[in-house]
Amino acid sequence: MGFEKVNFFNISIIKMIEMKNISSVFLVLAFCLSINNKNNAQYTEIGIGMGFSTYWGDLNAPSLATNLSNNSGFAVQIAARKIYKNYFGIRGSFCFGTLKGYDANSSLEWQKIRNLSFKSSITELAIMGELYVFGINTEAGSSVFLPYFTLGLAGFKFDPVTTFRGNEIRLQPLGTEGQGNSVYGSKYSLYNFSIPVGGGAKIMISESVNISAEIILRRTFTDYLDDLSGKYVNYEELKVINGTLAANLGNRMNEYFGQTEPVQLPTGTIRGGQKIKDYYIVSMISLNVMLNNGSNGFKRRGKVNCPKF
Repeated sequence: MGFEKVNFFNISIIKMIEMKNISSVFLVLAFCLSINNKNNAQYTEIGIGMGFSTYWGDLNAPSLATNLSNNSGFAVQIAARKIYKNYFGIRGSFCFGTLKGYDANSSLEWQKIRNLSFKSSITELAIMGELYVFGINTEAGSSVFLPYFTLGLAGFKFDPVTTFRGNEIRLQPLGTEGQGNSVYGSKYSLYNFSIPVGGGAKIMISESVNISAEIILRRTFTDYLDDLSGKYVNYEELKVINGTLAANLGNRMNEYFGQTEPVQLPTGTIRGGQKIKDYYIVSMISLNVMLNNGSNGFKRRGKVNCPKF
């Protein structure tokens, strides 16, 4: 039975996302564009957005369409940003959304048998840098389509729950993989960090109003967004150390088979793919309003001679 993390990203793409040269390229480009543009104009804007937050982890189905439709929840965001020298922006944002995942939605038999599920709210504070590919110009006759890339750091809180016998149960306090003692280690924290990386584009409605659409992937530093990471602890052992409820929710195969007696697996049987951390994706459409802009406007100054990558 294979329990590798189901993901449409192959390993090479994930490694590429995690490579340090993403941030290096971003910073070099931002510095290059800034020093080549002598216009010190800047503006501040605030925005509010609505969209979706999508879980990506061990409970994924093989189908991308299935994951997007079943693992996504509603999300809202407020953000404030300052854009300097036409090309480089800094923004702070607050985002609230929901994530969810279900083995039952998979087409793979081993996932259906595993029969785990979760949902969680996610509350995030983030600071990100933005690099505007063609710069920003609010003057009449300038481009109204403004693509950008973004990279940053975020802190977030999550709290996975599942439904069991008609009741919603918080999973982290239970220690479903034996956590909470000297043998299996401490329980995972509900607070964690992520690296947001992605991009989007603004469409200028007027000199002071724009609409932005973006998709930003968050690479987290936890494998427990879904309360699932490592190995099973035998039902009877888990019942002794963490209680009957933890044992029932640590292994839910018996529910799939329609039986009341637990399925007895030996301690150490693979439960999840702990080599790859969990991800979540925030897709957002925002309405942004400029509060002020520099006295010089946003005029492009000459050609930028940047290195090619």
